[in-house]
Amino acid sequence: MEAKFFNSIYGGDSENGVKLCMGLTEGDFWSRPAGVQILYAGTEFDDIDFGRIVNTSNIDTNTIEVSSGHISSRLFYLVRRANCCGEEEQTINAAIRLEFDSLGNLVEYGCNKITDVSAQQADGDKVKLIWFYQTIHQTKKIKGFYVYSDNATGTIDYDNPAATIDYVGRKFYEFTTGSLVGSCYKFCIRAVAEDDSISQFTGKIKIGMDSQCPDGVELLICQIL
Repeated sequence: MEAKFFNSIYGGDSENGVKLCMGLTEGDFWSRPAGVQILYAGTEFDDIDFGRIVNTSNIDTNTIEVSSGHISSRLFYLVRRANCCGEEEQTINAAIRLEFDSLGNLVEYGCNKITDVSAQQADGDKVKLIWFYQTIHQTKKIKGFYVYSDNATGTIDYDNPAATIDYVGRKFYEFTTGSLVGSCYKFCIRAVAEDDSISQFTGKIKIGMDSQCPDGVELLICQIL
């Protein structure tokens, strides 16, 4: 079992212990043999507090409730699963940003935003973008993704997607560019809902290339802007 679960239980009556149902065993052993989904939160993605559990849900459900006591103007939430032995996964893929108005009402933007993207070298002078989409708390059902590019001009063309990719369930998605001859490219991935509305996510992926590489090009950087 993860040590942090024991360290914060104190007989199962602490805030974290109650959410994990550890009071049933007085904190002596793990009481979730089927596993559990654990929700964490933070004001920034890099500042999520993994020492404080916001809420939990059964391992076979796809929803977790957030009480009004945790509402801020903007919060990042991340879900991790713990197995039958209390061993927690270390994923950062199941993350979402929620925004609330002055009355504490959720500001709905449709499909969720893309929060985690990586890049890999592909076929010498090409780059493969890889990302994961989390459906939890989305306000519109996703249909697919638009991948936009600046074609090394510095300005992303949001009118003409470089690729359209269908959503087919919880999996990693990927897009492989054509041959890249410039030194710097920017991309943006946006989710498309079933009603054809497009998320207005403004996060950009910056790819730096070394065109002087003997094999054609070399991937130097992948930054999320």
